Amino acid sequence: MEMNDHLLGPYKTVKQRNFEILKWAKSNMQVKFNGVHHFQKVATEEWEKKEREASWPALLQRNLGIPLVNLARIGSSIGYALIKFSNLLRQNIEEKKKILVIHQLPGFARMYMRFNTEYGRIDVTPSDIDGDNNFGFNKSYFKDEINKVNRVYKKRILRDGYLEEHTKRILYRLEKISSDFEIKNYYITPKNNSGSYLPRQKVLLDDFRTFRSHYPKGALGHPIGNDFNVDLCDMITTTCF
Repeated sequence: MEMNDHLLGPYKTVKQRNFEILKWAKSNMQVKFNGVHHFQKVATEEWEKKEREASWPALLQRNLGIPLVNLARIGSSIGYALIKFSNLLRQNIEEKKKILVIHQLPGFARMYMRFNTEYGRIDVTPSDIDGDNNFGFNKSYFKDEINKVNRVYKKRILRDGYLEEHTKRILYRLEKISSDFEIKNYYITPKNNSGSYLPRQKVLLDDFRTFRSHYPKGALGHPIGNDFNVDLCDMITTTCF
């Protein structure tokens, strides 16, 4: 996922990464925008396109020569994945196709939370709260929204059993949607035993953290280099096709 990072300046945190994306966009994008938040949204979307070009799903598509849609986003949550997956299928409901889906599940402590009416939902991770992240919004102007997200997030993750219930609920909905649309689906789970809520035969890789630890790491701990993409694609091709 980071083979394009040489286009950015050095960074060590998500906040620094977002700043480097904005610097890159100012030098490389010719686009009209309405306000700083709109520019940030457009810049991030454009950079994520470049990341997808270097991702394992892009390599899988080239290897297999079949249409592929990559809904992933760095820092996203399982709630984000559910909404994007559901919307994509319902937009193409008139087309009856054979579909294979691979859900690379993020850490379950991540959440897709409502920010406000204008900007909708945002992804929130434990590092955002620990690092006093402003989620890319002006801390003074959006003080109430930022404080509310922090307060609600902390309350949820500290509630006994909440993360387990939240995860089970979303995985159930992913399975239900796949069944409704007659989709063949597999899962890559973040750590050992985190896929215990899923049918065992659908867990393609049940300890992604250990798998990726065997490869060189770039900023924020993401694997870099061709070997990671090649090996993961080989595993998927062997198991799913």
